[in-house]
Amino acid sequence: MVSRAESKSGRRPSSWWTALVAICAALTVAAGVAAIVVQRSSTTPIGEGEVFVADAATAEEHISSSEDPDVAVRQARNELGVEAVSLIDLDGVVVASTSDPLVGRPVENPLIADGVVDRRFMALAAAIDEELWLDDVVAWPGGSVLYQVAAPLDRGGSVMIHYDVSQLLGRRSPPGGIAPLALQLLGLAAVFGVFGGAVQVGHARAARRYRKVQLESEILRNTSVELKRANTSLEDARRQAEEALALAEEKIRIRSEFVLMINHELRTPLTSIVTGAELLRSRDLTEPDRAALLDSMIADGSRLQEMIDQILAVARIENRGLSYEMTDVPLSDLYETLTSAHPRAVRDVLVDPDPGVWVRTDASALGLVVASLVDNAFTHGAQIVSVGCATRPQADPQLEVGDKPDGAVFITVADNGPGIDHEFLPRIFEKFEKSSFSSGTGLGLYMARMIVEALDGSLSVKTSPSGTTFQISVPSVPAWERIEASA
Repeated sequence: MVSRAESKSGRRPSSWWTALVAICAALTVAAGVAAIVVQRSSTTPIGEGEVFVADAATAEEHISSSEDPDVAVRQARNELGVEAVSLIDLDGVVVASTSDPLVGRPVENPLIADGVVDRRFMALAAAIDEELWLDDVVAWPGGSVLYQVAAPLDRGGSVMIHYDVSQLLGRRSPPGGIAPLALQLLGLAAVFGVFGGAVQVGHARAARRYRKVQLESEILRNTSVELKRANTSLEDARRQAEEALALAEEKIRIRSEFVLMINHELRTPLTSIVTGAELLRSRDLTEPDRAALLDSMIADGSRLQEMIDQILAVARIENRGLSYEMTDVPLSDLYETLTSAHPRAVRDVLVDPDPGVWVRTDASALGLVVASLVDNAFTHGAQIVSVGCATRPQADPQLEVGDKPDGAVFITVADNGPGIDHEFLPRIFEKFEKSSFSSGTGLGLYMARMIVEALDGSLSVKTSPSGTTFQISVPSVPAWERIEASA
């Protein structure tokens, strides 16, 4: 489109000119085509097929509107002026006819008979097998050649019409000269053509005046497009730079927090171990004090080893991924494995302990996740932690990671701790994320998430000041698979 300023510098041809030329051209073509059609229709004999179809439709109207078939066929014959009209049932037997000897007899011609049974339109010129009577007089003896037309009826059956060949040819209009209406249409086409030519000349003159402006506007348009592309590229580059900057800042934040966390978490047990070693070497301690000090050093060493193992495990998982051997395990056996995964966990009830329920998972890997969640709950202030299994969800999640299977079994780890801070809740499954007051590396829930996702399940959490519930969903085995496996 051209702007208004461009139009003022060179008058743009009105679109009505083009529309008017198109209308004139269309009217010229339409009038010419109409003249040809009128002339051809006035000089071309009526086709036999058209006569047959029209007569069959007329006969069907009489048969459909009359309750007496005999009256209907006679009315149709009188209106059409044919030799005979008959009504044929679906078995090919004549049930009513203007020629009485035909009533009750099957159609003899095999082509016509097949067309009646198959409900096809049949028309052929052939010798008739039976005499045709007209007002108790033999009008056509057997062996006479007549046109025989059978047309299927909507209500069922067919109507059959007999034509005299010479009378049928007489119903077709003979060729004539040029029809008056065709001449009128040709004159009208000429008028439209002359008028459209005049309009086209005027349009061409206006177009020449506008051509220069059109060329300049095209240059401006191309320049505008290039500017828009450049602006779009700059905007994309700016957005990508902002995303890269945000990602870099997030990585720097995580790295800084990780360094601070490692500095604190590793320094504390290491300092305790070094201090204990110095005490053992520099002082004479009683046997109970020595044993207590050694127990403290062993606990700090175990804690230090656990943190190092977690860091190495995360690095190994991120580099190599996780792969487990999935097996089908009865829910009752899985329940026993999970409730014994941590010595301090309380066994919750097995909801719906249906012996037919099986789970497809890696029980040992799932046990590690449950043990980690239980240990994490005790670390953060819980006094009671329970583990349970169910065939239906036990909590409405506030946050869920992974893809919940269509058919699932649900493992819950519920505690009575102080709950999770709602501001920290969206980040609990991320790497190195932990609340400011808690100890540890911030990798426990991150590793639990990765293991559960590798087991084709999901991990969700619901928390409140009265406690927290983690819910693991893992795939159950469809009943039909168990039936096939046992067959």
